[in-house]
Amino acid sequence: MKVCFKNVWYPDYEKKSLVRGTFYVDGERITFKEPEHIDAMFVDTLVTPGFFDAHSHVAMSLFRGVGDDVDLDRWLNEYIWPLEARLNDDYVYWSSLLACMELVRSGATTFLDMYFWEKATLEAAKEVGVRPIFTPGIIERPGWEAALQRTEELRDLGALVGVGPHALYTVSMNILPDVVKFAKKNKLFLHMHLMETASEKAYIHNVLGEEYLRRLEEIGFFELPVVFAHGVHLSEDDLSFLKDKNVVVAHCPQSNMKLSSGLFRWDLAKNNGVSVAIGTDGAASNNNLDFIEEMRTAVLLARGVSGKPDVLSPIEILEAATSVPARRLGLALGEVREGYLADLVVWDVEDLSMVPVDDPQDWLSHVVYSAGTQAVSDVFVQGRWVLRSKSFVGVNVSEVVEQVSKRRRAIRKEDLIR
Repeated sequence: MKVCFKNVWYPDYEKKSLVRGTFYVDGERITFKEPEHIDAMFVDTLVTPGFFDAHSHVAMSLFRGVGDDVDLDRWLNEYIWPLEARLNDDYVYWSSLLACMELVRSGATTFLDMYFWEKATLEAAKEVGVRPIFTPGIIERPGWEAALQRTEELRDLGALVGVGPHALYTVSMNILPDVVKFAKKNKLFLHMHLMETASEKAYIHNVLGEEYLRRLEEIGFFELPVVFAHGVHLSEDDLSFLKDKNVVVAHCPQSNMKLSSGLFRWDLAKNNGVSVAIGTDGAASNNNLDFIEEMRTAVLLARGVSGKPDVLSPIEILEAATSVPARRLGLALGEVREGYLADLVVWDVEDLSMVPVDDPQDWLSHVVYSAGTQAVSDVFVQGRWVLRSKSFVGVNVSEVVEQVSKRRRAIRKEDLIR
């Protein structure tokens, strides 16, 4: 596929604004060199890099609405873990298909996932056309090494992978050094939940002490790129320690608020030079995967808790939603640059939420503060057209809705489909 984007506006993160120019998709990548022929063209509109969901559990979409109005501990123990014990590849495939479609509809082109049954999710992601990055969840129990084996198998299948020790309350220092050694040997990044709740903070301080990050440093944890999910209860001392590390915090504001886990202080992270990305966490605790909505919630929350209306600008939020996590993980995506993977969102600038404008620069504000999924017109992932004129390409929406609903009824009744 060769696509021309003629005289379009797109973000330039170095200039901190939208710029106007012409570029092309040639195969899987972006180029500023005109191909010999053009298959499609977009003119005089807004184009942004695809969004990067920096922390997700996409297969949990099957559990949307389960265990509302309880805290994380009860939610996991009384609702989620008992249902997860009934899952299988079939359930995960259909649930992941639903999730991938919801992400693409809101302009997300990459998601960083920590879960199980990854091959079923990989199949679903390929069908929709979105890019998964897998970090198979490691929980300390007999046979935990199987997660490392799954990581290797996924990499052999061509998937992007990292290493996913679940959390410091489920993975102790008995095995964490071995997990880090595996990641180092295979040159992979680490992805872990950290400081999501007050009870987790109390546990970590009780077991590892307030200098717990130094304990991680002693085993080589920060010699690799690290994605910490949530970080709600990171102290200023924690953030100061992390400022020189190759770390990005995946901020999941809607899930954190829904589970009453607390409010992440993006302003303090910014003051300490700690990179922040944005994640949805999963439809079971969010309860949707609308990345645009997540982005808006993040910036409004940052303003509310800091009391500073200028704490984050629209271009900073857009950069956090696209380029920041990709940059930290060494991936050539998230920006309109020569040779970068062609993950792009074309916006319907005549949508009700995108008007009026006094200047095309206003579109940047509208994407962050007013747009909804209905303003997403077209989505490309690695040059593949996956959403075309607001319709999915090659995916039967009605079938997905029917099959997911059927499996939800079955799993709640324990009448499992095999």
